[in-house]
Amino acid sequence: MLDFVEAVQNHKILSSPYPISLFGKFPEYFNCARMITSPQDISENSVFWCSYIGCVLGSFFPMILGILVSICVINGDLITSIVDTTGGLSATVIIVFALGIAATNAMNLYCGVLCTLTLGQTFFAKWSPLSGSRIATAIITVAIEVAIAVYGQDNFLVNYTNFILMLLYVLVPWTAINLVDYYLVAHGKYDIPSFFRRDGGIYGYYNVRAIFCYLLGIAVEIPFMSTEIYTGPASVSLGGADISWLVGLVVVSPVYYLMSRRPQTLTQTSAYK
Repeated sequence: MLDFVEAVQNHKILSSPYPISLFGKFPEYFNCARMITSPQDISENSVFWCSYIGCVLGSFFPMILGILVSICVINGDLITSIVDTTGGLSATVIIVFALGIAATNAMNLYCGVLCTLTLGQTFFAKWSPLSGSRIATAIITVAIEVAIAVYGQDNFLVNYTNFILMLLYVLVPWTAINLVDYYLVAHGKYDIPSFFRRDGGIYGYYNVRAIFCYLLGIAVEIPFMSTEIYTGPASVSLGGADISWLVGLVVVSPVYYLMSRRPQTLTQTSAYK
């Protein structure tokens, strides 16, 4: 039991902002529920909660499994420990893990290529990526990913942890802005057609206030960061505790709300149909 508690603490599950970050996905769940359901069939709330709970459970249980497996790891050799622990089922377990990793990597590759193509079309409006461009982008993306993986394989866990923490630092301000804008500023009402216009419609190309608050959030997090690469002075004074995500959330949320309470917001909201 003590090993399990220690493993939980080492994985920072108890202090993780993971549940809060999932709240930042609420607008996406609501939009999906609105698009794929009919009032005569299933309520939007039902689709929303099924999607949200499925996302939480589908991510939370693997975390618990990872904690349990980490207790059995010997000398940092994860694969050997899994084989020794599972005994005769080791081959099946490794195959299942390999297939799961392959499916996840395929989805990550797809998302990376899609984002790259979208970014390219943003700056080159007349560019229409055909099959050749898509294949070339996918190959280059895979090459970059493999190069990074090979480079960091000798110290994988440390590098991976640092990468996850970096994602945390940049996603928390986004989550705060997303939540405040959806629930407190626009109250879930947006001009949807503007999202698909190249010029941004009534919202324009970018939101200066959102960009400012996003950069502000990252700036205030820096003193409270605690990683192998960098540890801020505030984190040192706290004994190495990393509460940067909490600071970013607390600072960005009210600042963005106060800056976004403007007449333009009412205009945007009234344009919703």
